[in-house]
Amino acid sequence: MPTETTPQKTTNRKPEMRHVTRFELLMDAGFGAQKAGDILITAFAKMGKYVYIEPMIPAEISPPPRTRPALSGVVIRLADFDITNIGNDTDLILASQEIVLSRRLADEETNPNCKVLLDMCDKAVNPESYEQVCKQVAKEGYTLYPFEVDADAQAVIKKIGGKGKNIYYLGMLSCIYNMPNEFLVEEIKRTFGKKFSEESMAANLRLFMDGYNYAKANIPLSFDVESRPQQGKEKILIDGNTSLSMGVIDAGIKLFSGYPITPASSIMHNLAKIFPSYGGIVHQAEDEIAAIGVAIGSYYGGVPAITCTSGPGLSLKQEFIGYAAAAEIPVIIIDAQRSGPSTGMPTKTEQSDLPAMIFGNHGDNTKVVISVSNVIDCFYAPQMARYIAEKLHVPVFIASDFQTANSYKVIDMLKANQINNVDEVPDFVFERFHMTRLPDNIEMVRSSQATPGTPGGMRRVTGLNTDATGSVNYFSKSNQRSHQIRNAKIHAVKKALTKPEMFGPKKAELLVVGWGSTRGAIEE
Repeated sequence: MPTETTPQKTTNRKPEMRHVTRFELLMDAGFGAQKAGDILITAFAKMGKYVYIEPMIPAEISPPPRTRPALSGVVIRLADFDITNIGNDTDLILASQEIVLSRRLADEETNPNCKVLLDMCDKAVNPESYEQVCKQVAKEGYTLYPFEVDADAQAVIKKIGGKGKNIYYLGMLSCIYNMPNEFLVEEIKRTFGKKFSEESMAANLRLFMDGYNYAKANIPLSFDVESRPQQGKEKILIDGNTSLSMGVIDAGIKLFSGYPITPASSIMHNLAKIFPSYGGIVHQAEDEIAAIGVAIGSYYGGVPAITCTSGPGLSLKQEFIGYAAAAEIPVIIIDAQRSGPSTGMPTKTEQSDLPAMIFGNHGDNTKVVISVSNVIDCFYAPQMARYIAEKLHVPVFIASDFQTANSYKVIDMLKANQINNVDEVPDFVFERFHMTRLPDNIEMVRSSQATPGTPGGMRRVTGLNTDATGSVNYFSKSNQRSHQIRNAKIHAVKKALTKPEMFGPKKAELLVVGWGSTRGAIEE
């Protein structure tokens, strides 16, 4: 197999049709690879193609360019059928320089026939490094297509401050994947219309066309998947964290309190932009402990509240989670899991927080975990979480992870419910999470507690063991009663659960059990 391809004229190429393909754009952090990916998948979606995208986000903040930690990019999977995961066999890579390419190849997610497009513009910086990586590509048996951004485009990039290569690469990929120019031009204008001056917009559109024309004339590759537009169904392109953010609003939750942590931070960013328009409050706390404290305090006062976190933050929240369980105060916690332990790998997927969510507190206390397996679950999970939290007065987790949080998918328009109280949660939400409604007569440790501010009413709240009146009580019978009631709450949820969803033949030699984002790979 050749390791280099001599540029040749390749106009009027007939694309190779595929049912599914996966490709990647790799750049240094801060140079817009993910933005280019967003533009591309939006155009794909509007053409009726099924897409799934996962970002590659550096774990470090502002890593130096041309270093391995600076790798930033997108993985895009494109198909003519509904896809539910990102896959692991890349067909084509476009890399802005050799270091990010070398770093990515180490992940071993390419198929044996992978095509590698490598920008050689930085070769003069370190010729030996380029030569070494080209040899690495050849050793793996991949086909290498070296290229350079043409001189006119480089002049435009220099004129607009050194940015814009991502748009040039966007043009190349649009050509290779047989995209009509008008779809991409429309998306570029929509994405940057309010940010760019007329001069900057014109420069970026020129870079797009330069990249498109360069690939058309010099890169002998062309792929496509069949478009399958579904008439009568309005489609949206959304990622898990955005879907969760919208779901928080639709569930009637009125306060969000959080502290920035990857990969949960964009939930707070999304809500900060729009939550006040719906009567909500966004509070950025000084730390993870304060964030959940504010959420518990809000629910104590009768205002539905939610917080979000990831592994290290979950560890910090544990004492307050135990307090909410003991004091019977509802609270909802979104846990967008990352790879651990400790700081771990903030931008990698793992489901290792499950033991901490279930068993992370000392003592025998009550909590419920709701798992989301896709972006649709993310929208409806806050309604389910609020229902359980308020019915049982317990902490409820929404367990997400990096892949679900950051992966985009084309789905049917979601049905907004705009609930005010938990009795308004519609039946289809219960069906989605394989659960029936809870009984209305669930016993509480504190049998009668007034909402704060009720005239003549009283409420006593403490993390100490109490009797039915809310008074502190250290006698064994009181403690036994408290344990029995907390266990009864969990059993009420267990009784409300319906049978798990089964796929495949009823009689099989192998059973695969999964939860969360593993569902996509198992289903497909």
